[in-house]
Amino acid sequence: MTNTYPMNQRNELISYALDFTSHLIGKTEGINRVILFGSLARGDFDSESDIDLFIDTIDKKFESRIPKIVESYYASTKAKNWNLKGVKREISCVVGELDSEEWKDLKRAIMNTGIILYGKYHGAVEKVHHYLILSYGPIRSESKRVSAHRSLYGFTVGKTKYTGLVEKYHAVKLGTGCLMIPLEHAMKMKKFFQERKVPLKLYDVWSDSKIME
Repeated sequence: MTNTYPMNQRNELISYALDFTSHLIGKTEGINRVILFGSLARGDFDSESDIDLFIDTIDKKFESRIPKIVESYYASTKAKNWNLKGVKREISCVVGELDSEEWKDLKRAIMNTGIILYGKYHGAVEKVHHYLILSYGPIRSESKRVSAHRSLYGFTVGKTKYTGLVEKYHAVKLGTGCLMIPLEHAMKMKKFFQERKVPLKLYDVWSDSKIME
């Protein structure tokens, strides 16, 4: 299981994304906005995370030009200088008109956690609630499974009740090995599983109403 990176490395990768964005807008026209989204924008990236960029444009043919621009950046002196510093990530670009119906769900994610690298974000702010679904396991060792269950759901010794992480972080059990948790607490829960080397998958969920208190 890979670990999340400290803030200074996140800032370095955002600078890398900004450098590519500068290269991109210097090579073409018709871009309204370039927005960083995904794990790097949220802060839960790891050593395998890509640089996820949304390129907001109404130009239907723009997407076909992206591979060549990305390759030209990888071959540039600036990118090679980044590589010498140990910074080398795949750049993954999604191209479209962000305010269109096609990208409605992704727009919600960007409104919550996206970082504008170029242009102005002028969309109307919606009140949405961001949650993460954590699908974990299996935990094959019985002793580790029991220990994890007690930590997650709490336990009682005599008259003393010990609160579990699920209650503490306002999570909801959706099923066996599956929790939903507010985004603001997700990193703490993710760290719990990573420290125990428990397999973990994450899924973003948005809701117009608050699911849990």
